[in-house]
Amino acid sequence: MPGPGHKSLTPCQRELIPTQSRRDVFRLLTALAVGGSAISFAGLAKAQSKTDKKTAKYQDKPNNGQSCSQCNYFHPPKTCQLVEGDVSPSGWCSFFLKKG
Repeated sequence: MPGPGHKSLTPCQRELIPTQSRRDVFRLLTALAVGGSAISFAGLAKAQSKTDKKTAKYQDKPNNGQSCSQCNYFHPPKTCQLVEGDVSPSGWCSFFLKKG
């Protein structure tokens, strides 16, 4: 029963208000969460694609004492997380980030 000063809805007004069960709301929220996760994973996969050597300004020799073997992105014996193809441990590129 509504409190004092509160008006009851007429049957016509009740028909205009959507009624959803808790189950329907839960399904909607779950679908939104799963959809958001799928979008996040797709963005992550795209972000992990590698760059070509020219764009990375890769060279087969060190630059000012910096080399791939000292870089955070280098994985021995010749792989880089960011640059396509094989890289030399004594090479260098513009993405250099000292291991720390």
